[in-house]
Amino acid sequence: MLRSLYLVAVVSLVGCSSVQEKPEPTPLQRINAVVEFDVVESISLGGGDQTGLAPAVQGEVIAAASASGQVYLLNSELDELWDVELDRAIMGGASLNSTNVYVVTSDATLVALARDDGAKVFEVLLPSSATVPPVTTDSLVFVKTQIGRILAINAQTGEIVWVEEVKESGVGIRGGSPMTLEGDTLFVLWGSGRIFAYQADSGRIMWERQVAVSRGRSPLERIVDSKGAPSVRNNYVATATRNGQASLLDARNGQLIWSLDSDAYPGALLAFNSVIVVETDGTVSAYSAQSGESLWSNAALKHREPSAPVVIDDFVAVVDLEGELHVFAPATGAIVGRVDIGGEKGQVAPVVSDFGVLVQLLDGRLSLVEVIR
Repeated sequence: MLRSLYLVAVVSLVGCSSVQEKPEPTPLQRINAVVEFDVVESISLGGGDQTGLAPAVQGEVIAAASASGQVYLLNSELDELWDVELDRAIMGGASLNSTNVYVVTSDATLVALARDDGAKVFEVLLPSSATVPPVTTDSLVFVKTQIGRILAINAQTGEIVWVEEVKESGVGIRGGSPMTLEGDTLFVLWGSGRIFAYQADSGRIMWERQVAVSRGRSPLERIVDSKGAPSVRNNYVATATRNGQASLLDARNGQLIWSLDSDAYPGALLAFNSVIVVETDGTVSAYSAQSGESLWSNAALKHREPSAPVVIDDFVAVVDLEGELHVFAPATGAIVGRVDIGGEKGQVAPVVSDFGVLVQLLDGRLSLVEVIR
């Protein structure tokens, strides 16, 4: 049933794309830059469709993957420590802990590679593949599959510890939104617009809530998925979806604080006492975390397909379809910094580390960017 619903959505999407002309990206305007960046280093991770791939960072070490099947361990200067060719396509990016690097391949297999030398530690066959990176601790690896299942797997042995299945049907259950682990709670937003809070060790559902309700007539209009992970801060969690709502909830019990209509496929960020939302058309808007009142809106990146937002120093940042990294002042929404990463467009949010900002683009280019002012 789920597969049939997904196929209907895909057919509808293809049909719409054949009759609707894609809007031209808004030309970039000159800005009053108060933040400057330096692209310190860039490397190519390999070819293939890089959609959704993102690097992972722990300390001074980076794990990255290419869609064509290569897995890399890099240092903080993007020097290669090792690389492994899996001869299988990789989906969703990499994760790592103190002992291993983990990726999910297109044949629905979780692969664990030793952090020391890249040797294969174990493989686990999954019920279906995953389009988002695993989430990892030293004891568990969490995988969100396309058919609505969450698996917790022993990070050292590959033994399955628990499995939870979403007991619902609906268009968009494929699971495109990354997971968020905060403390001992795993937050998972499904494409049906329902968010779950799981106790990480046991898989027990602590609470669940519908945070987006589709109102469209066609299967395409009813899709309420998101490519942004739930954003958790100070016991609150923010979400935003396509064709649905932006919402703020109490992360401890799922109580709804506020919700407003929003078409925000890239997702939302809870930061600076506000919820910053990137709308599907590229408009970036901010709402008060207390009331949901509109604070500002900036349409400078309209139709430029910005990524989910992240915090870089004291600013909000996204990367767009031309590989441009844009930085917004959180109080006013003005763009106060920009740097051209080069290469093809970004698809996932930049990854912020202690040594700089990592941006992986669709052409497989991985770049390290530093804030210099």
